[in-house]
Amino acid sequence: MNSTYFFLQDTIAGTNSDSASSIKKFSTSEVDDIFLAMERKEREMDSIARVKAYRVYLRSIEENENEGFDTSAVPYNFAEDVFIPVQNPLQKFTESYYSEKDTTKPVLYEPETASGFNTITETSPAPQSHTEPSHDLRPDWLMGIIIGCLVLLAWLKLFYNKFLDQTIQSVANFQLSTKLLRDQNIFSRRVAFILNINFILSGSAFIYLMLGYFHIQFFLVSDILSYFIYAGVLTGLMVLRYLTSHLIGHIFNRHSEFSEYLHQLLLIQKSLGIYLLILIISIAYIREDLRIYPIYLSGLIVLAAIVIRAGKGLKIVLNNKDILIFYLILYLCTLEILPLLIFYKFVSSSVQVG
Repeated sequence: MNSTYFFLQDTIAGTNSDSASSIKKFSTSEVDDIFLAMERKEREMDSIARVKAYRVYLRSIEENENEGFDTSAVPYNFAEDVFIPVQNPLQKFTESYYSEKDTTKPVLYEPETASGFNTITETSPAPQSHTEPSHDLRPDWLMGIIIGCLVLLAWLKLFYNKFLDQTIQSVANFQLSTKLLRDQNIFSRRVAFILNINFILSGSAFIYLMLGYFHIQFFLVSDILSYFIYAGVLTGLMVLRYLTSHLIGHIFNRHSEFSEYLHQLLLIQKSLGIYLLILIISIAYIREDLRIYPIYLSGLIVLAAIVIRAGKGLKIVLNNKDILIFYLILYLCTLEILPLLIFYKFVSSSVQVG
């Protein structure tokens, strides 16, 4: 039995055997070459082992794929007797189509052809032209109108609280309203002027919101310009009412009675402007599904104002015993019934045209 020993001390290696002993001397470079050769041999063996393991892994994958057919990536499985369309019907599903909110026409339908198979056809409904005009019920400038009216009322409440309270209470108190007519001064006139301005601002905003809610638009202009037109029309009606009352009173020599009627009418309008401001805030900024309730309430308030106005006019006529029935008929026709009929005719014709 032979045994070999390497001694690295002083680069001397010795070899012993049972029969004889021999000593061989290696240089430093030869010893390094021996160890490098051993390292290369180990790397070659590792590479061969990795290649064999990778080939075994590939064979296992191929065997698993051959076991079944993966249909997860295939949208349809056509039989042999079914016509396969040349164009994939689902390739345009990523495209966007315009669709009306309440349309009843289908975007996709499958007409049956003569050959016996169904082909999917893509259609998009043509956009319908909206002829109904509508206003924005919550415009940005409306908040400025509301703040302006609140500032006017706060100024009156701070400096003319007594006259403001008397004006509001005079709507239900006929004697107090008559007293205000007799005791007019510079302070009451100032309060009356500010309240008339508030009525024009809030009344125009109320008309704007009501017409916008019912999709009625008399003028094909922008929203803010429509508001100014309504304000101008309302101001013109107030001026026309003032001139008409004084003219009729001068013609029939009943100037005091018609002046008192005009005073009562303006008192109702001044108080109505305050209530309309509250309704404007409710209609514009309430939740959309609850908006109908302040609209109903506003209709009741406006109707009550018309009834109170007619009642006060009749009371003025009946309090004067020397007024003939002719003046009562003239009052009812010219100042109460005729304006309502004209307004109803104008609104109904606008709705039919629109």
